[in-house]
Amino acid sequence: MLIDTHCHINSLSKTDIDDLSAHRASDSFFIDSSIDYKSTLQSLELSRKYPFIYSAVGFHPFCVKEFTLEVLAQYEKLLAQNPGRIAAIGEIGLDYKAGEELSRQQDVLKEFIGLAQRYDKPLIIHNRFQTPAILPILDSFFPSYERIVFHCFSYSTSFLGEILTRGGYASFSLNILRKNKDILASLKACPLERLLLETDSPYMKIGDKPSVPSDISQVYSSAAAVKGLQIEELSVQVFLNAKKVFRLP
Repeated sequence: MLIDTHCHINSLSKTDIDDLSAHRASDSFFIDSSIDYKSTLQSLELSRKYPFIYSAVGFHPFCVKEFTLEVLAQYEKLLAQNPGRIAAIGEIGLDYKAGEELSRQQDVLKEFIGLAQRYDKPLIIHNRFQTPAILPILDSFFPSYERIVFHCFSYSTSFLGEILTRGGYASFSLNILRKNKDILASLKACPLERLLLETDSPYMKIGDKPSVPSDISQVYSSAAAVKGLQIEELSVQVFLNAKKVFRLP
């Protein structure tokens, strides 16, 4: 049983989506993350059509310019109308490449954290920043990170330790195939009960080619090798972790 806890099926072509539906393993599931209101609507449409897809409704730091309180109200309406298909709020977070002031990114992040709290949803965090600036924000909202996932984990073991101390989860992506020693060290150090796996497809490439969610099998096989586990053992625990965090049925 394989679950991809972070991908962007809503960004795929219809051909790729049809291929995923036709050829996916019968016991595989996907959490489809959105980056703005348009992709959120697309994701929800997919999750209604395909029972193996769950939506995570998010607002990427790259989209901060588009944020208004009216947009937030539209997200709130969607959460009220689709409780069974929305597994999380995300991806949301901070990014030094976003071209917006950190303070503006932080303000938008806080609005979506508040939304997650009102609807009792976990967070999928995007954190591409040169300092752990996101931690004080999360600390101000949460005494524990037990329903917070740091997606596409690519940080040091010391940053991993900050997350683990607070009870959070690290989700490792296809970038583990690149053999970056710091990422692999963090993967090896991550306790099995705090580990999630994802593709971040199609944005995370394999070589010079876009990935697809079915590439999740490569993430599991590579992670199993690093952890010294059988894929079956790894997949069972990751699924249990995902079920706990996202409260999947």
